[in-house]
Amino acid sequence: MADAGAERRASETARVLERTKEISNSAELDAALALAGDDLVMLAIESDEECYAGESAWSGSDAKMASCKQLSASLARIAREAEDVTFLQLDVVGHEDARALAKELGVHQFPTYQYYKHGELMWEHVGAGAGSHEKIAEGVLYYGNTGAGGMKTTEYIQEVQSAADLEGFLASCAPEQDVAGLVAPISVPCEKQLAVVDVSIEKNAPAGCMHIFPAIVSLAKNTAGATRWARLIGDASEDAAALMKSMKVTEVPTFVFYADGKEVDRYSGSDRMALMNKVLQFQRANGVKLPERATRKRMSTAEAKEIARAAREREKAAGRRSGW
Repeated sequence: MADAGAERRASETARVLERTKEISNSAELDAALALAGDDLVMLAIESDEECYAGESAWSGSDAKMASCKQLSASLARIAREAEDVTFLQLDVVGHEDARALAKELGVHQFPTYQYYKHGELMWEHVGAGAGSHEKIAEGVLYYGNTGAGGMKTTEYIQEVQSAADLEGFLASCAPEQDVAGLVAPISVPCEKQLAVVDVSIEKNAPAGCMHIFPAIVSLAKNTAGATRWARLIGDASEDAAALMKSMKVTEVPTFVFYADGKEVDRYSGSDRMALMNKVLQFQRANGVKLPERATRKRMSTAEAKEIARAAREREKAAGRRSGW
């Protein structure tokens, strides 16, 4: 078992190294951005001697660098799983060209994570303070359409880039859906299906656009068959900007709700509960009731005691104390 674990970790490490390109100067960054094409590029600018955690720049002992090491581990997991994201690493320690590039990029605190699309900086996160793990993952989800386990957001949320795309989305109808954990499939008549368009922007997006996006993905997955979701990035193209203007959206994120092809409501903001309540209000008003969650089968006391006994023996054989 130990050998299998070591083999798995070695395989994961190799995968991270394979997925991460180390750069050391401006020319290599330009080359990597050009080769990435339409993919998201995430650039980690790091220092082995400094870890900024929001209040002070730390240096020295391993204990003080713990936050950065933990964040690097999170980034490694994302790098393993996000196939359509290009990961770059710039280590500024001991490299004059690398330090000069960091300065050119306006980076003075480490680590800094920059997100690029089409060669243009979209967003950056500075430091390894509280919430950094979630923020860098939200950035990859929002800009790279990739979540845990390599999940693609486009499986659940349609990309809308023009008036024709919106028309097609509103005319569509979600088929019956099997959702894990529910006692029956979700089946809702087309005219009672809620269609929601998330209108956001990419460049210098307000924090709320990214903060609420994981909730949108979760809602899209859990209400499939009753609710359809789309996303319009208003600054992605001239057509997208024109559509955003025609929808009279002046604040992002804004969620425009449609039923049977007509707008029925909208919500501007990034409160996850407020958005979910809007969806539930529509469903209640239209008599849409989702199937109940399946009840977990209750184990007998005898079965539970046997499992606990086996767990105690396993821990004892491994020389560990057991909480069973």
